[in-house]
Amino acid sequence: MSKKGRGRVKRKEVQSDDGWTVITHGLASISLDGKGKEADAGSLPTKIVEGLTAEKLLDDFRLLQERWKDTLLAKQVQAIVEKRSADSKWDVEEAVCIGIGSFSRDWAHRWRSLWQLVLFVDVVGRRMSSSLSLACTRTDYRIVKDENKDLKIQCFAQDPAFTPLDIEFLSHLSITVLDSDLQTHITSKSFVYSPFVDWFLLLPTFLKSKDPVLYVGNEILDDYSVYAQTKEKKERLEECNEVGKKWIKGREKVALREFEKHGNALNGMVVYMRKGDEDAEKEDDTEARPEEAHDKEKTPTEDT
Repeated sequence: MSKKGRGRVKRKEVQSDDGWTVITHGLASISLDGKGKEADAGSLPTKIVEGLTAEKLLDDFRLLQERWKDTLLAKQVQAIVEKRSADSKWDVEEAVCIGIGSFSRDWAHRWRSLWQLVLFVDVVGRRMSSSLSLACTRTDYRIVKDENKDLKIQCFAQDPAFTPLDIEFLSHLSITVLDSDLQTHITSKSFVYSPFVDWFLLLPTFLKSKDPVLYVGNEILDDYSVYAQTKEKKERLEECNEVGKKWIKGREKVALREFEKHGNALNGMVVYMRKGDEDAEKEDDTEARPEEAHDKEKTPTEDT
């Protein structure tokens, strides 16, 4: 299987009442006109898992955290984050989670969303002295909230699919849910997590004119022409291509390996890290050297 097709699976769209199009295998997008198109898969399920509580959700979450720790993907993420952390180059002050989906609606995709949350929390936890990841392994969910109330990194999430139970669950992880304007919390000191938000929403709404130090999500391209198959997407194509070109420049990309525990949750995601001043200077120097060498070869000597 080629790297380009890695992690791709057949998608089905379901429409929520407030304009978001939820892609049932883990992608999420928003209808930019607030209406969206009719989806052949029906509407977003409104039923909550019977008997589910915030405490039970935390139990499910802790179970996945335990299974996550020994995976090859977890080790790769740890190596990426901690390598930069050792050099004190992150300086993250806030983390935003875009379009992760519901953890409590009665459908199989809630487990996909929980796995995606595990990755988000793992990355955030590695930036703190009082680790969020470790705190979430405690038995009493009230302890989780108390131990994380002084965390330096502020965490925000937005998804219209969230239920009141989802919001309560996330609050125990010190993650604040916003109804709108999540992008206002994206700064040069942000970690942006976007598990498969559609490009024609992600780029113009959340990434345009933004420069977060760390991003984990779907790959950013400089040409989305092949994916612009609807009128709505074609209208955004030129803008998205321009945002994509600017976004790629000055960033290091690392493709995340396949995740063996859930094929549709994390496969196909990448990490983008903003290059520091020293890295950028090295890159510029490397690009300049071939030209200098070429000029020396062309310069005649006095003996010629």
